[in-house]
Amino acid sequence: MDVFGLENSRELVVSWWPKINDVVHAVSPIWNTSRAFGIHVLRFDTTTDRPTLLELVLSFAITVIRIYMIYIILVTDAWDLIFVSSSQLVEKGLDIVLKIPFAMMLFVPWIFLFRKTKIFYISRDLDIFDALVNVPFLFFVRTSCFLFSAIIFLFIQIAKYNYPANYQFFHMFSTLFATAAISIPLLSLASIRGLEFWMDHFFVLTFVGFSWSGGLLYNNICNVLLFHILYRIEVINDFLRKSITSDRLEDDLGSVLQLIKTLMRLHDKLSDISTNCSQCFGFSVGTSVFITMIHVLISQLITTFAFIRVMFYHYNETELNDSIIYTIGTTSYCCLPIITIWIAGHIKKRNVITFKLVHRIINTTNVVEIEDLLQQFSEQMNHRSPSVDFRFFDVDWPLLVKACSEAATYLIIMIQFETKI
Repeated sequence: MDVFGLENSRELVVSWWPKINDVVHAVSPIWNTSRAFGIHVLRFDTTTDRPTLLELVLSFAITVIRIYMIYIILVTDAWDLIFVSSSQLVEKGLDIVLKIPFAMMLFVPWIFLFRKTKIFYISRDLDIFDALVNVPFLFFVRTSCFLFSAIIFLFIQIAKYNYPANYQFFHMFSTLFATAAISIPLLSLASIRGLEFWMDHFFVLTFVGFSWSGGLLYNNICNVLLFHILYRIEVINDFLRKSITSDRLEDDLGSVLQLIKTLMRLHDKLSDISTNCSQCFGFSVGTSVFITMIHVLISQLITTFAFIRVMFYHYNETELNDSIIYTIGTTSYCCLPIITIWIAGHIKKRNVITFKLVHRIINTTNVVEIEDLLQQFSEQMNHRSPSVDFRFFDVDWPLLVKACSEAATYLIIMIQFETKI
């Protein structure tokens, strides 16, 4: 069963949605949208792992435009008029905190460019995994330079199960995330002071929304790729549940041994993908999902404090409306690390299930060859399993609990400080 309680062995298709045939097209909605917003200039299925001259020029041009727009924001009063509050802590705090995405988006295109090798490997490894599961002969032809020593018979064993890739479902998932990343900033900024205010300060507010959507898209790319990893871990678990049975062990020992070897390679390939995802979106060059988590914590803290002030100290209607809109807007950022933590937690949980399935087969089989091979599989998982980490900490549910407790503590301090003024 996958994270939505659906059988992974059943392909999820919708008649009115376009037919998607590979992982590149499955990721394309959010990848191409983020490229249009200047988050990067790379193709997901890039043919080379080194930056080209055109990519360098485009990244430089995007950086120059962003620096110019940041200068415009600093010298105009449009930005200051967005945030109106009787509390200097709220007004200046939101002013500083919500300018962080501008600086973040300044460096993100270069992060993608410097991490192009990792992105190249993510795309290639996902393709290898799916081709090994679904189209063994084409996989052998396309990746012979990487796995030339592989045996075609091994691929044919996997082909018998004809595992669905569910690319259409992933395509819908990416489209939903891309749509939300664009519409939330647009609706929030339009609601703060109205469309007339937007027209009067068109360039400033458009750049604000552009950068806001860019930050959402940047983090959503990470979440989409992590969801691809999560689904494929469950593919391995389904093979262990359904394919390595007592009947097959007795009837087709050679086939089962080849299947276990293939699952070991698939599991190791997922470890490669998760490692590259962590390195692409983890703590690097001063801007990352790690920075976003801290940014989200502070933003949510200030907006919640503003809302409490309005509700309990009866400030004016404008400030009430602003605090509600601020809360809704920052919650969109707040959802991103929560989704990351949710997927990362499920990845860890699915790895535990893989451990249990492997050891259950070890404890129930009487075939020495299979037991030895599964012991090797267990050792491999002990040393290396798919996981999400940002260098200094693992991403899991305890991280969210700690963040919430810290936010509650500082919120209480801020409220007490306000009552004494």
